[in-house]
Amino acid sequence: MIWRKESNMKYTDMCIFIDENVSKIVNPGENPDLENKIYNYLWLLIKALAIKKRMFSNFSDYDPYAFYGATRIFFALRKNIWNQGKVIKGKEIKPIKSCLNYVKALLHPMKLEYQKESFSEIISAEFTSKKFDAFQLRENLKIQAQDAHGVDETFREYIMESMRDSDVILDRVLEKCPFTKDSVDYYRLKITILLNCYAMLKKHKKLNSVPDSITMWKLPKSLNGYVKVLMSEFFTELKKEIMDCYNESAIDDSMLDYLISAPEGATNYEEWH
Repeated sequence: MIWRKESNMKYTDMCIFIDENVSKIVNPGENPDLENKIYNYLWLLIKALAIKKRMFSNFSDYDPYAFYGATRIFFALRKNIWNQGKVIKGKEIKPIKSCLNYVKALLHPMKLEYQKESFSEIISAEFTSKKFDAFQLRENLKIQAQDAHGVDETFREYIMESMRDSDVILDRVLEKCPFTKDSVDYYRLKITILLNCYAMLKKHKKLNSVPDSITMWKLPKSLNGYVKVLMSEFFTELKKEIMDCYNESAIDDSMLDYLISAPEGATNYEEWH
């Protein structure tokens, strides 16, 4: 991935290259190097146009917006080739002759969709965090009751197993990033997230809110905002996993009520099964 436009390359040259070569990527995976180059040029173009139009007040939004826009435009260009000449919803699909004009026409609609998606992710993260906080505030009597019946140990085993699979959870989060799993940029992005998680655990003994300062590993500092978004999603998925583990190991509420209200020493509750 080229993060900055080469000095001898003009944006108009990038657009001409895309227009001349987009027909060669009609079959996914047939020309991976060309696919990456076209996607990269779209990313650089969309970011440059967005900055020029001052579309965001927060500069950290430009990189993730460029990823979102480049992905949308890339697949739209390919789909246009597939459907040229067809009549879909009463309208004949005509070829996109200029990717530059196409991008300019969609800059603001894509901004609205990007902000809507980002807002939904923030709401989801906040909702999960609130559920997680409530989950942590279980009544002491219930905790004691569960501990007495081996729930803590079962929960601990589930958590350890899930944490061993945290790499899989992170890969699931990174499915939406534009890089393939075998690419250098994917590897650098994953290492960057893991390094920052390690630093947080070492300093705060927990993973919660994303830190203001992000350490980038062989990635440009401009991706700071994009990495924060991915880290927030990773933490959200981890919280969901922890709550799922708890639900799997916990005694149901009716049983807990019985254990709490039962006379001291009463442990026979087979009639509840």
